[in-house]
Formats: sequence, C-alpha cells, structure tokens
Amino acid sequence: MTSAIPSDLRAAVERRAGASIVAERPRGGGGASRQGAEITLAYPSGERQDCYLAWDTRTHDAKRMAFFERETAALAALSGPLAQSGVRVARLIAAEPSHLALCCAFVPGRDRFPEAPDKTALAADFLDQLARLHAIDASHPALVALGDSHQPVAATIAARLRQLSADNFASGADPLLELALTWLAANVPEDRDKPVLVHGDAGPGNFLYEGDRVTALIDWELTHLGDPMEDLAQIQVRSLIQPFVPMREAFAAYEKASRRPVEVARVKYHRLYFQLGFMVAGQVTQAAAGGPAGAATGAAMLYGTMHRRIVVESLAELSGIALEDPVLPECPAQWTDAGFEVALADLKDEIVPGLTSQRASAKAKALARMVKFWRMRERYGAAFDAQECAEIGAVLGASFAEVPAARAALGQATAAGKVAFAEALRLCHARTTRETFLMRDALGALATTRYEDIA
Repeated sequence: MTSAIPSDLRAAVERRAGASIVAERPRGGGGASRQGAEITLAYPSGERQDCYLAWDTRTHDAKRMAFFERETAALAALSGPLAQSGVRVARLIAAEPSHLALCCAFVPGRDRFPEAPDKTALAADFLDQLARLHAIDASHPALVALGDSHQPVAATIAARLRQLSADNFASGADPLLELALTWLAANVPEDRDKPVLVHGDAGPGNFLYEGDRVTALIDWELTHLGDPMEDLAQIQVRSLIQPFVPMREAFAAYEKASRRPVEVARVKYHRLYFQLGFMVAGQVTQAAAGGPAGAATGAAMLYGTMHRRIVVESLAELSGIALEDPVLPECPAQWTDAGFEVALADLKDEIVPGLTSQRASAKAKALARMVKFWRMRERYGAAFDAQECAEIGAVLGASFAEVPAARAALGQATAAGKVAFAEALRLCHARTTRETFLMRDALGALATTRYEDIA
C-alpha cells in the first residue's frame, strides 16, 4: 500500500518516538489544509501503541508555526507535568516542526455533540473539564511558552487589538472590522484576577466523547493565558454553527464545577473579541490571495456573511444603538437567471448524485452555493453597489465610483475617528443587510441565526 505520510515525516516521527510505524489507516486531518492517519508504533521492547498523526500542508506560511508551538506546548504540559490536573488530552508522543506535525496516543471518541445520548450530562462533564483547566496554576514552568502569567489580561487584550487593527488596516481597512476593533479597544474589561490557562477555541466539535464523558479536549492551536470567560464566549460563538445545550444551562454547570461566577457582560465582550480574531485573519488571507475573487469562496463566503451580520448585531446591542434595515431596490430578473437555474438543477440532480468521492461531493455542493450567489449578484449587484457608494459618499462628503474605494475610505475615516460611531455602524448594517440578501438562498437558516439571549 502506498503511504500517505511523506517519507521524511515518517522518518522524523520514528526517530523522535523511538519506534517504527508498522501500520497506517488514512483519516481526515481536521480542516482543508490538514492531513492525518491513524498509525501503529512498534517499540524495540515489543510494545505497540495506536496513535493519531496529523500534519499541516501550510508549512510555507510562517504564521502557522506559532499555532503549532502553542498546541505542542499545551499537549506536552497537560499530558506530562500537569497530567494530574484532570484535564483529559491525547498524550503527546512526538512533534515534528518541519511538517507542523503532531503524533499523539489514539483517544477513542466521537466529536458530533448532537448525536450524544445524554447531552446535558456530557455538557456538564465538558464544563467540568474547562473548570479544571482554568484552575491550573498559570505560572507553572511547563506553560511558559503560552504567555506571561504576570501580565494582566487587559494588557494582553489591548496589545492584541492594536495588532489586529494594524493587520486590518494593512489589508484594506475593512470598516466593520475597524469599527468593532475600535469598540473593543475602548471597552476592555477590567482585570478580575490573574490570567488562567484557556483553551482558546472551546465548544462543540473540539472535544471527543464516549457516552456522557469527555475523552479528550482537542484542537489547542489558540490556547493562551487569559480570562476564563473567553472559553464560555467561544462556546457560544461555536454554537452558532454546531448546536450545544442552552447557554444558561452551560453557565450553571460551569459555576457549579468552578465555583466561579459567570459574568455575562464579559462573555458578550469576549464573543466579539473572539470573532474579530478569526475575521481579521481571514481578511488578511483574502487580501494576500488577491481579494474576494481569490479567497472568499464556498464556506468562507457562507460563514463570513453570517459572522459579519452577527458582529453588527452585537455592536448594536453592546452600544445601545437601534438600527433600521435599509430599503433594498427592486431589480427585475435578468435573462441570465435561466442559465443559473439550469446549472443549479444539474448540480443537484445530476452531478452530486453521480459523485462517489465525498470530497468531490462537498466541493460540488459548495459550488452550488456560489452559483446561487452569482445569480443574485448578477441581478442586484450593480444597484447595491451604487447604493453603498452613495451612502458612504454622503457621510464622507465625497464621490465614489467603485465599492472597494468607498469601503477603504470609510475604514480609514473610522480608524481616524472622523465618523460618528452610530453613523459608521448604520453604514455597516446597510452593507451586511445587502450581503445577507444576496447570500440568502445559499445561507438557509444561517441567514437568520443569532445568539440566544443570555442577559
């Protein structure tokens, strides 16, 4: 059998583990750029160990190393010196930086929370795991790579917001992201206590389970020292796409396990903070790929549209500003509509059913979403662009012929404080309303999903 594991990676893992790979079974690596395999290691003593090996194809991206180093440090600490903390993780066997690869002892379990037989009990066990994680002494020497335990959380947040703003500005000054970053910087929560070890991407999909018990917390790329309310906020953000138990139920379970009160205002702050972290990263990636045509495709457009709408709604709630939906122009159907309908029918009835590859089927379905967007864009795009340019021009006292220039100008004006917050938010709301309208057929339920009330 031809091995899917690169030969140099195989040799490096065998050298670092002091064992030979004697069997492998291909398995998804988690994400479009990660590959993986279940492997069996055979040691000179005769012992055998079932493991999971995952590696990243983005080795050309220097920024990926920091994520790899964080995950490696967390797994090494929690399966080594801090194993008695009670936080369940896969034991780290070997780490190979050249392929951003991690080899861990195999942990059985499923990751689809909606399929759990007792969701309430499983959620309670997961929240207990987070409480145990937050109870670890963040000044332990094994955690030194994850942050300065003496630096106040507020200072850490403020520094990261400055970097995110610089990244956003350098990649096009998206006005909504700049507006949200401005609000976050002006409202950093006061420090309550010393930093704790947080997972960084906690929630459904990022833990394995059997029955009503968590077998391992996974995906530690974003772990750091911070505010424990961050992890509770992340659960709710992930719940937008992957359902969990009601948040008030989750809060009660966490309070019982940690004996720490949940501060709803801080959770709401960190929801927005978490969203901006990955949205700015996406903006940077999109700009590097040459703009929307090169990067904003398929799932990126789908979830990006949803998150932009929710960020606007969050800012309106947090700032107490009431928003009114813009009046959308009427646009008659174009002659091209018929062609789009034929393409969609072919994808649904002929192409997808005839595919045997799961990956190809997923790609075809993503393409169908894009075709739905293109159909709406063909019909409404020119009118929507003209509307947005006119709105921004009226506020800035300028004239714009193209949307990118108008948005860049608004982003720069927002960063410079030349546009009132409420006025800038109104413009961003108008834009997200139009974007959601264009994507509504592809979005389905995501067109209206929003945070459950945790007030």
